[in-house]
Amino acid sequence: MPKPPLDTLRFFEAVARRLSVKLAAEELHVTPGAVSQQLRKLESFLGQPLFERRARGLELNAAGRDYLDACRQALELIDHATARLTDARRVILLSCTPSFGAQWLLPRLQGFMREHPRIDVHVSTGNRVVDLAAENIHFAVRHGLGDYPGLSACKLLDDELTPVCAPALPARLDALSGEQLLHDEHREDWRLWSRAAGLDRLDCEQGVVCVDSNAAIEAALAGRGYALARRSLLQAELAAGRLRELPAPRLRSALAYYLIHRPDLLRDPEMGVFKQWLLEQAAAAQNKSPPGGGLDA
Repeated sequence: MPKPPLDTLRFFEAVARRLSVKLAAEELHVTPGAVSQQLRKLESFLGQPLFERRARGLELNAAGRDYLDACRQALELIDHATARLTDARRVILLSCTPSFGAQWLLPRLQGFMREHPRIDVHVSTGNRVVDLAAENIHFAVRHGLGDYPGLSACKLLDDELTPVCAPALPARLDALSGEQLLHDEHREDWRLWSRAAGLDRLDCEQGVVCVDSNAAIEAALAGRGYALARRSLLQAELAAGRLRELPAPRLRSALAYYLIHRPDLLRDPEMGVFKQWLLEQAAAAQNKSPPGGGLDA
């Protein structure tokens, strides 16, 4: 059976992922005309179109969707085999929030790369929700309820909020005052926590609002006030004594940190190795949490 030229498959996969000849051309560093030519060549070889050309842009038809699935599998197998034969380092792309990256992932990641020197993990941090397929990102860590249609999602860490401060400040509930509160983007977390803890006297309308939880933790480490932090992200700081937890109930949230990826990703063994490592790190982190009371958010 005749086989389609390999180059046409790579062009097709890029266009199908971006649904744009122009964006695919930018990604592949060629002209849009070259991309269109390769698409016509593939569709001519197959004897049928793979896209619906609409006024608002391209859309995969049923044949295109089926063919894209097969092309992705084939190209990933080829890339994996090539990396093995050329002794190239395998690159894994992961997207997460700045706070998760700085406080939880990066302190652990060097250990993984020592164990697996041929796997190179690139971490992209930001608060926007990425499109894994369109942006060719392998994994994402998202903070939410676990409902991600069309994607595989595994819970990494539960979410518990606890008040913390630097050793320079008294780690006592009676020392808490509104002007010393460090807020994460908004004031709602402290409001929920104080209500659940029965601290009606605490004025949560006061205090500094930080750009994100990372900034709030940095301010707490510098002794600038009290932060309401996600305990799962701060074990290193608490264990080293750089931060102290106030003797107070923790606020449990329905939200959690989830590891997200495309369902077909684990056909690549290195992706499975990295996912398993993340799950083991998360399980160990949860087990190290000392027992304590919790309040429901």
